[in-house]
Formats: sequence, C-alpha cells, structure tokens
Amino acid sequence: MSRSRYIRRSAAILLTLAAPLMSISGALTTGLNGTSPAVRFPPGFGVTLAATVAATTLAAVLAALIARRDALVAIPVSLGIWAITGAGVVAAGLRLGHAGLTGWGIILAAASVTGAAAGILLAARRGRAGQPGPRNHRSRWQAHTPAGNGS
Repeated sequence: MSRSRYIRRSAAILLTLAAPLMSISGALTTGLNGTSPAVRFPPGFGVTLAATVAATTLAAVLAALIARRDALVAIPVSLGIWAITGAGVVAAGLRLGHAGLTGWGIILAAASVTGAAAGILLAARRGRAGQPGPRNHRSRWQAHTPAGNGS
C-alpha cells in the first residue's frame, strides 16, 4: 500500500471517529449536573445532539472524498464503533430510566447510521484512491477525429 493511501485511510478513520465526539462537547463544556438517574443535561444539549448528526454525516462525506473506495472499510468500522456505543448508551438509559441518556444514545446511533450511509454511498461511486476519475471510453484515435467515428 502506498504512503498516500495510508494517509488517506488514516484521515478517513480519524474524521469519522472524531465527529460523533461533538455529542459530548456540550456536556463537557457546560457540565453535567447530578449523578446517575438525577443527571440533568445542560440547556441546548438537544441542539448539540442535532449538530452531531450533521457533523458526523459531513465527516463521512469528507472521508469518502478523501479516501475514495478505501473509505468503504474506514467508514463502517469507525462509525460502527459509535453505533455500538450508542446502543450501549440507549440500553443504560432504559435500564436507569433516564430519558436524556436514552436520547443521547439514540442520537449517537442515528448519527452513525446516517453518516455511514451517506459516506458509503459516495465512496462506492468514487474510484480507488490515487487513481484518476472516470474517463471517456473512446479510443485515443477516435477522440482525435473530427466526428469521433474513425473517419
């Protein structure tokens, strides 16, 4: 594998691993209050969660543009980790009877699935990394004739 492909794959993985972290940024910067079922999420946390879906989808699209077909592995692996994390958070929220925690897990899972779908669809349409885009399938000789028909 060439060095540039390795760098592109790594960038795709880092982008898609980092984007869902936005969901906890509001909690980290404004602080969660309370413990266990008494936890209160800060005001505007819902907006942060909605932004998580948008950022994750954008990151997956950028990963597909950067890594092209190599992103077909990077995107599902990294966003799959977040989908599993989201499912775990949903399970914990349901077990604790905490709606905020359950919502957070649902958003993480939804952001992962939405981002993966967008990124994989785009990556599947792109060529392999390091190769030029689609070309006209006419021969060179035909392309240089006035009508392109070989006469």
